[in-house]
Amino acid sequence: MERLILVIVEAAIELVPESIQDHPSIRAYAARRGKKPWEILLDRSYHHSAMKRLPEAEKRGRPDIAHFMLLEALGSPLNKLGLLEVYVHTRSGHAIWVNPRTRLPRVYERFKGLIEKLYQEPVVEVDGEILLKLEKKTLAQLIDELNPDLKILLSERGESMSWSDLGRLVVSAKKPLLMIGGFPHGDFHESVYQMADEIISIWPEPLEAWIITSRAISIIEHALGIGEQSTQRKP
Repeated sequence: MERLILVIVEAAIELVPESIQDHPSIRAYAARRGKKPWEILLDRSYHHSAMKRLPEAEKRGRPDIAHFMLLEALGSPLNKLGLLEVYVHTRSGHAIWVNPRTRLPRVYERFKGLIEKLYQEPVVEVDGEILLKLEKKTLAQLIDELNPDLKILLSERGESMSWSDLGRLVVSAKKPLLMIGGFPHGDFHESVYQMADEIISIWPEPLEAWIITSRAISIIEHALGIGEQSTQRKP
């Protein structure tokens, strides 16, 4: 394996849809933050009453899920060794590339502000280095551009597989792509299933998305032998 490509798919990240921008809870929240209703991220913690109007409301308004997942991925030994490439494909139909060296805000509200800025200015750059980049594209377009030789989707509907077998499967590929859902409830759209070469379940019960992310990366690190050689600490 040269590098694992991790894609957070159907991430519950989107700006407030036009259909509910006039809702009192949306307008009040935007005013408190000094922004327009169309400049803020949909967030169930603040917009629950307004979201009742939206289709698939149970899958939407949870940017915090992708935040947790990204913190797990970017802080992993796999990433620190240069063996991880991370993308977020959002509910709004955007792909976000995350530079492996990016240090995301630990505070959720600051993370939201960063993503809101990214929707307005689709490149975050510091000292000439691009840290985040947002582009309008479908998941299929993103995967075609990445051109992996193995596409794995982790889903409760998948074939049950042991952790060791999953690790061996992933590292046997040169450029594997792993898809993990970034939404709170519901199921993937059928088109996502159709894009996968393998659909795999690693636990018989539902787990939080960031737990799946952490476990999957750990499984792959173990398959690569990362961390198995102890280091001697100097006295």
